[in-house]
Amino acid sequence: MITAGEVLKKKRETLGRSIELVSQETKMQKRFITYIEDNDFSKFDSAVFLTGFIKIYSHYLGLDTEKVLALYRRSKPQKKTSKGKSIEPIWTKYKKIILTPKSIITILSIAFFVLILGYIGLQIYKFQSPPKLTITTPIDASTVTEETLAVEGITQPGTVLEINTILVAIDSQGNFKQELTLKEGINVITIRSRKNSNNILETVETRKVTYTKPAQAETPAETIKTFSLSVEVKDSASWIKLDVDGQNKVSKVVEPSKQTYEVKDRFYIITGRAANTSISMNGEPLVWKTNSTTGVAEITCVIVSNALSCE
Repeated sequence: MITAGEVLKKKRETLGRSIELVSQETKMQKRFITYIEDNDFSKFDSAVFLTGFIKIYSHYLGLDTEKVLALYRRSKPQKKTSKGKSIEPIWTKYKKIILTPKSIITILSIAFFVLILGYIGLQIYKFQSPPKLTITTPIDASTVTEETLAVEGITQPGTVLEINTILVAIDSQGNFKQELTLKEGINVITIRSRKNSNNILETVETRKVTYTKPAQAETPAETIKTFSLSVEVKDSASWIKLDVDGQNKVSKVVEPSKQTYEVKDRFYIITGRAANTSISMNGEPLVWKTNSTTGVAEITCVIVSNALSCE
């Protein structure tokens, strides 16, 4: 019966390739190639590694991998006991186990004990983890024209909740609602939920909301100023996310280039490399707000009364 090793060796010799060349091009050690061609599979510590090497070798020689593996499986010796008998599958031993009332009670007792331990572990985890906090409104980085804003969400019942240092009541289901008076421009809203008053276990969410007063009726003589935003990436590529007037314009790695965007209402831009990314409005450079820890830089600007306001 022809073997996998014979097929591989014959194909290699037909192609005129030496074992050294095969080793260089497949990154397989020469000894493993020789073991496979000699069908000396006992030299491999793991059948998984052996089949992997056979796949690599057969694919390299342009052979049908599945057919070569089938030859290997047919020629592979079967594991037997010292007396020459096949090893009895382990699951046949469990067929001999007879369930008795005593064994059933023991199994149920162990299962109950495991459930108790699991419940205790879950309670400890909940006790030691910060409370959940979900903000349903407002949406982060949104713009509103109403001076009064409702902050709503849900947290864990029984926690202490603060919105911009204002204590807020929570109902029995963990729901809350608090109205805030906004200032014109960007408002940062900080929501904190903690399990006790010592600030050890707390969850913090922030929302940035831009309040823009409704535009006044313009006189016929008033001219609307055009705002042109230039974004230039120098030297090397930089990741950039740019939103203009509520629409995403860029969200990717940008190669060195210069792009210009018309801004009517507002824009928000963030970059991972402020050092090689410059921005300007109508030719006037804008200054990044950089996080000294992460190195990420961002800036948000709104157009109010025909003037640019940035934060």
